[in-house]
Amino acid sequence: MLFNETVCCSVRFDLSPNSHLDTCSKQANATMFHICSLDKSCIFLPSSNCSEGKPCISGKLRLSLAQAMTVRGISVQVRGLAKLPYDQGTFFQSYHEENTFVTTQPLASSHKQNPFNLPTGDYEFPFSIPLNDNMLETVSCRRSSYRLYQVHAIIQRRWNRNVTVSKPIRIYKRFSIEESLNWMLALNSIDKQWDNVAQYNVSIPDVNIPFGATFPVKLRVAPLSKRIKLQALTIDVVEQHEVKMKAPATYSAQFNVHFLSSNKEHVIFRERHNLDDCTVSGSEDSDLEWCITKAISLPQDLEEYTQDVSSNAIRIKHHVAFTVELLGVGEGVSMIKGTIPLNIYMSPHAISEDGTVRRLHIDRFHDEYVPPPPLYSEHQNDLLLPIAEALLDIKKLRLNCEQQLDNASFNSTRRDCAPSYETAIQTSH
Repeated sequence: MLFNETVCCSVRFDLSPNSHLDTCSKQANATMFHICSLDKSCIFLPSSNCSEGKPCISGKLRLSLAQAMTVRGISVQVRGLAKLPYDQGTFFQSYHEENTFVTTQPLASSHKQNPFNLPTGDYEFPFSIPLNDNMLETVSCRRSSYRLYQVHAIIQRRWNRNVTVSKPIRIYKRFSIEESLNWMLALNSIDKQWDNVAQYNVSIPDVNIPFGATFPVKLRVAPLSKRIKLQALTIDVVEQHEVKMKAPATYSAQFNVHFLSSNKEHVIFRERHNLDDCTVSGSEDSDLEWCITKAISLPQDLEEYTQDVSSNAIRIKHHVAFTVELLGVGEGVSMIKGTIPLNIYMSPHAISEDGTVRRLHIDRFHDEYVPPPPLYSEHQNDLLLPIAEALLDIKKLRLNCEQQLDNASFNSTRRDCAPSYETAIQTSH
């Protein structure tokens, strides 16, 4: 099959040895031209608390016949396939395959299920196939295709093999904090002291990152010796795959193995930065501290990697690995290494209906977050108090909760009752 993508997500099908046609039928079908187009090549299933309608796969099958053709039926089928690898031996890898979803919608057929004749002309068959809300989502990349979905437009012929036009489609679950098993509450920073040599902090804005996003990594290093110098920072984003399944009965009986598994990992992002131009923070009187911020730009290709997955058979995890190179500790280069867990999820804000990935930028750190004003019961934390005290001469004015509040100030040593907001504001003016 030769696929030619267009803006409307259509697929042009040309006859080839992969089109399931025998040699004798190729010449007869050389005059048949057909296109299968999908309205969406990427579908997000709504969350349970979402009021959206039932999701469906819709599109059109167009036929152009230069000569009449006898067919037994025309239909569209959506098929889900799970292909799980396992390490059976030392030198080769095997796969366990099974269908996870199959549904078929007839487009044209005879009432008596008999073959019928399609005269010369152009035909258009629209279709719409509803999906289940609890379907398994696509887990696929170039290295590992664990769960796939295909849309097959099938032309059943009388004497020859069926003609099939296939188009891949991706199905994802809409990310929900309440429902997702992958939502991470882990810390987004590491703050440690390394071997009594340096105090360091590495942080990212969040551990939950949408697919294809760009986000910063902030590094702070406070050396405990003036001889220490920074040399380089290496940042990796690593994807880890773990597949574990119950062994088939025959395989278990033959090899006495109850579970089959496969483990692998690969780097989806790597950059090494020279730290000669890093920023030195702090004044001359303070301790020396280096500060540097670099960006991680995740790939925008859906074939390069996939999202985090946590299921009985498949576990896919990501983490940010960093290496800080120091000079002056001893002979050669000393290294500080660490990892921060990362949850990469699919989002309709990042992935459009035609499967293209938009670049999302995440650049706000949690330590830059400004909290809302405190509750009245927590007035001791209110910023109005130190502001009001700074504007008043507390040596001359004293606050007595039993006295009438008339142009009174606040005693920093006595706050037995809640001060009046109106008084504080009025006094500050």
